[in-house]
Amino acid sequence: MRFSGLSVRQLEAFEATMVAGSVSGAAIALNISQPSVSRLLQELEIDTGLSLFDRSHGRLIPTEQGLLFYSEVGKTFHGARNLIMAAQEIRELKRGVVRIGTLAAMSFHIVPEAIRQLRMRFPEARTTIAVRSSTEIVSSVASRLTDVGVVDAEVSFLDAKCVATFERNSVCVMDQHHPLAGRERVRLEDFSCYPFVSLGELYFRRSRDGARLLEVTTANTVADIFQSFLACALVRGGSSLAIVDPFTASFYSEFGLTLREIDFDIPFRTSIIVNDRSATGAAAGKVIETMTDLIGRG
Repeated sequence: MRFSGLSVRQLEAFEATMVAGSVSGAAIALNISQPSVSRLLQELEIDTGLSLFDRSHGRLIPTEQGLLFYSEVGKTFHGARNLIMAAQEIRELKRGVVRIGTLAAMSFHIVPEAIRQLRMRFPEARTTIAVRSSTEIVSSVASRLTDVGVVDAEVSFLDAKCVATFERNSVCVMDQHHPLAGRERVRLEDFSCYPFVSLGELYFRRSRDGARLLEVTTANTVADIFQSFLACALVRGGSSLAIVDPFTASFYSEFGLTLREIDFDIPFRTSIIVNDRSATGAAAGKVIETMTDLIGRG
């Protein structure tokens, strides 16, 4: 027996011949020529070592071996068809899992919208999302536990590859009834006049203006935290100010906060990363494409 050469096409020809009762009927059903069907049947007999048909009277009459084999094909060929359909669905992104690691800032709108657009086109595609620190995301991408990462652009990428980097200026957030809410832009010196919720030195000392802000707010800093969403929560309902990334600020503007541009530079940089040693899957590629468009448009 030579089952290594067995093909789905051979089984299709065999099944179609058994159902149609003739090679000509099988050829019509499969939309191939009669010689092609005959060749596939002969190859199947060689590969299985079975005599599937009696050809002595000018017609194909199933032998006992052929009938027994057909009963087994009926049980297993359905599974083969399912595999073919599954392969096609995976190829067309109707199935598959995209594992995403993201900063909290991108989890409010960018990542959910990218997933929504993916599912609109491919309803059966699945995603998993983990909100983590940049270093954890890079490690997970490098270990191939995560397909796509959205991280702070300042971290080391290790065995990860950066496919896109973005920069937006940070913004000031305050309660909607704050005295500065009527301003179009907030100046550096304004931050000395109100309580300040700080994201910490690591966030601000990356730029000259950020270092200046730390000096201006030394005396009136009321909290040092490391998450923009916490800063937004702390300024709500009070007189405090905070400077956070524009994505988190935009999300919280729907919950009683006002965001204003600042007249100095504290850049918020993010990068999309993938594994440096493995190919990016088609579904992950679609997610990257959508996130790149969303982040680029701001």
